Amino acid sequence: MLSVVLPSLPLLLVGSVVIYAIYYIHWQFTVGVNRRRLIREHGCKPIKLHPDLNSPIERFLGVSTFRANQKAFKERRLLEAMRERFQRYGNTLTISVLGNRIYTTNEPENAKTVLATKFKDWSLTDKRKRAFVPLLGHGIFTTDGAAWHHSRELLKPNFVRSQVGDLPTFEVHVKHLIKNIPRDGSTIKLQDLFFRLTIDSATEFLFGESVNCLDPGTAEDDGAKFAEAWNRSQEDVGETARNGPLGLFLRRSTFRQDVKYVHEFADKYVRRGLDLRKTYDVEGADPKPNERYVFLNELVKRTNDPVQLRSELLNVLLAGRDTTASLLSNVWFVLARRPDIWERLQAEVNKLGVAQPTFEQLKDMKYLKAVLNECTDPPDPV
Repeated sequence: MLSVVLPSLPLLLVGSVVIYAIYYIHWQFTVGVNRRRLIREHGCKPIKLHPDLNSPIERFLGVSTFRANQKAFKERRLLEAMRERFQRYGNTLTISVLGNRIYTTNEPENAKTVLATKFKDWSLTDKRKRAFVPLLGHGIFTTDGAAWHHSRELLKPNFVRSQVGDLPTFEVHVKHLIKNIPRDGSTIKLQDLFFRLTIDSATEFLFGESVNCLDPGTAEDDGAKFAEAWNRSQEDVGETARNGPLGLFLRRSTFRQDVKYVHEFADKYVRRGLDLRKTYDVEGADPKPNERYVFLNELVKRTNDPVQLRSELLNVLLAGRDTTASLLSNVWFVLARRPDIWERLQAEVNKLGVAQPTFEQLKDMKYLKAVLNECTDPPDPV
């Protein structure tokens, strides 16, 4: 009969200390060396520590910050809570969330360095990859380095002006949006409509068919289910990204099933795109004069990897849907409170007359462009 001898508690403690010491030494001679070099090169100052944010217990556990973030998120005021934290403690600070040490900043020069001037020096964290990859796969928002560059080169040709200015398609979905606004003066949550608008237009641009959330009478059942699964799985991804390992337990039990449905829905269109590639030599084919632009049909000209095609489609869907819906929400939040901006904007729009505007006319509307630019930027860079 086999017997197992378990190590004593003191031996376990000594072993843990030795393992940590080896890890610490390795970190100091690898990551630590690079960080100290960067500090010297750029004259970085140490982050000011605050007793209520950076006490020994809080730095180790990070429970208080986690609870505060969860409360603010449920109250739909997470960005406001983050802004208040910056106003109280300064533009750059370090916090701990469930033991994960996080550096957060609203200093414009820091944001510019990370996102622009020194972009290549920064990489995505494993935390973000673990949260996003199960849903989105390996695409432009979940990779860095050579893989990110490959995704960028794959997608870039598909965003020229002539291909994203399909106004007749947008007109259809905007009309569906307007039909959903009550005429009796009752209150309605516009943001929900904006998210439905952008998923309708984004899926038509990407797949060639819209899920038609704003016009359910014309929607296919699988399209409506896709939109619901996409919404739920996105929220679960956000939960995991915010809360690290604990987020795996906070997300819904339906997450895996939702991801499976989203992937199968996208794969259906990927197969159609690959079948189209087989019908003619798409590598040298020019689109027909009146043929509607479909993102996927162009993407299959550059790769025939079905998993990569699905991943890039879902990455672009994430970007095209959420950013535009958020911008529209910000615009109408401002217009509802600033009748002077509304009146000036309406005067510029009225100059177009009753005819549907062209892309060039929209591009030349200076005040509209200024309003959109102002509403694109959050009050504080985060």
